[in-house]
Amino acid sequence: MADFLVEVAGDLVEDTNTRWKLHVDGASNQTFGGAGIILESPAGVVYEQSIKFDFPVSNNQAEYEALIGGLTLAAEVGATRLEICSDSQIVTSQVNGSYQARDSLLQKYLERVKDLSQKFEEVTIQHVPRERNTRADLLSKLASTKPGEGNRSLIQGKLKEPAVTLHLSNLSPSWLDPIIDFLENSKLPDNEKDAKKLRREAARYAIIQGQLFRKGFNHPLLKCLHPDQTDYVLREVHEGCCGHHIGGKALARKLIRAGYYWPSMMADSKEFVKKCVKCQENANIHHAPASELSLLTASRPFSQWGVDLLGPFPVGPGQVKYLIVAIDYYTKWIEAEPLASISSSNCRKFMWRQVITRFVSLLQ
Repeated sequence: MADFLVEVAGDLVEDTNTRWKLHVDGASNQTFGGAGIILESPAGVVYEQSIKFDFPVSNNQAEYEALIGGLTLAAEVGATRLEICSDSQIVTSQVNGSYQARDSLLQKYLERVKDLSQKFEEVTIQHVPRERNTRADLLSKLASTKPGEGNRSLIQGKLKEPAVTLHLSNLSPSWLDPIIDFLENSKLPDNEKDAKKLRREAARYAIIQGQLFRKGFNHPLLKCLHPDQTDYVLREVHEGCCGHHIGGKALARKLIRAGYYWPSMMADSKEFVKKCVKCQENANIHHAPASELSLLTASRPFSQWGVDLLGPFPVGPGQVKYLIVAIDYYTKWIEAEPLASISSSNCRKFMWRQVITRFVSLLQ
């Protein structure tokens, strides 16, 4: 790399009042990943680098790999003042501090970028539209091709391992372990009753690329989460960039729509909402003053009645879909009659036929 740079650029003396310009872009899909880097010196010398990733990467990870590669290239050529352009709003905003990096892997990448930035006197990064970063985008997609021969103005290479790796600790035993052991190794508990229960439960799950998913008829495959991962998912869905502090039941349903599952998600969602400080501070408060309850008492049977209308219900014979109910406060005697429509005449007929003519005579 150093011999190539000396041969192309010769001895460069950087003007301290000017900046090097760095354009970076990352690309990833199901088959490959790559990075495109364009570094332009104050004297107008342009270095172009295309890097192929020999490991699976996400789109954000590819953008960070491209940025780290660009910073490394700039440090090798002796740049001190750097102006970086990227079309990834997430990466540029996280580096500038506008966005918070919550993903543990992206946090590691952000720390690496900040460490490399310490080698320069000044580093600025800005977001640019994709149409202003087309050349770097083309180089990132070119990374899947074989290195060209005789193209001395383009540096092509491969990266066999990521610049940042996330070391995961061993997870504690959980509800996932028996199901995974049965699906992968046909391992069953010694107790016959527990073994039968596990067979029936495991039929609802499937392992895809080492990850356990729950199957269902009315929803897509749901990713099964370890208890250590549920708190982060609950927090992101409830109060993250797409959350709006919904209730416990609605939060559990939203988690299912987002594609996650664990057995106690309903109870955990309700408990999480109860502990949310903002939900408790902004919840509706009952402002009615405290007062004694007023009891409705009747001195004798059939002297005081309560009437209520219910419905609509599914239409029955005679097109009836409403119900009028009367109850005596003393004996709790109930009279009810179905109605096709609610009107004052129907209510008067009911009261006259079912209440007055039958029970008023008992009061005399």
